[in-house]
Amino acid sequence: MVFRVVLLKNGEYKKTIYRCETREGAFKKFNKMVNENKTVKFPKKYVNSYKIEPVKYEICITKPTEETDKFRMLRDNYGKTYKEKPLGDWTILNSNEYQIEETFLIYGMDGHNKTERPTIDIVAKKLFIGAYKKNMTKQVIVVHNKLVVHNEESFDMVICKCLKDAQRLHHALAKMASKQKIKSLIFMGTATPATVSIIYKLIKEKTNWSWIKIRRQTTRP
Repeated sequence: MVFRVVLLKNGEYKKTIYRCETREGAFKKFNKMVNENKTVKFPKKYVNSYKIEPVKYEICITKPTEETDKFRMLRDNYGKTYKEKPLGDWTILNSNEYQIEETFLIYGMDGHNKTERPTIDIVAKKLFIGAYKKNMTKQVIVVHNKLVVHNEESFDMVICKCLKDAQRLHHALAKMASKQKIKSLIFMGTATPATVSIIYKLIKEKTNWSWIKIRRQTTRP
């Protein structure tokens, strides 16, 4: 008998994380992963796979299905109970939602390698540089999938997958700034239709991107 801890993406098998020959060993690894997963600060909520779509990750303990197995009774999003089906030819013994840290593209930084893209901690560190200087303020504003941080002397831009991700990042950074007692960053929320064109012109001036690229509202071309 081989027990596995596997990762599911939107209910479908993605990969095997751990395997062992004892139920006890599988549960020990599973519980350790659940506990360590609590440190994720900005979980991934969307993926760019043919289109931008919501994503939910889970980790499960599985074993090969046997005739005597009793499948779990679960509740759907409407509160209705149903009997869980086997995952291929595996029976799921336990499962838990699993968070994966989101990463970002920052204008001017090399982000083609997904393993090297910055997390929210690195984004905050870059955007908070000089935040305690006197007479220094920066505006932070969401324009579709872009978070723009600027003043007369500096310009930074974080590219997210979609508007909701950019808004989440804006709110998370605002909480981090408040916790660190940073008052020089003015969080403006989401740009109004009238403001969008102004920020577009700023992006054009600072990046020299094409208007098509500037007007993209997601990372999906």
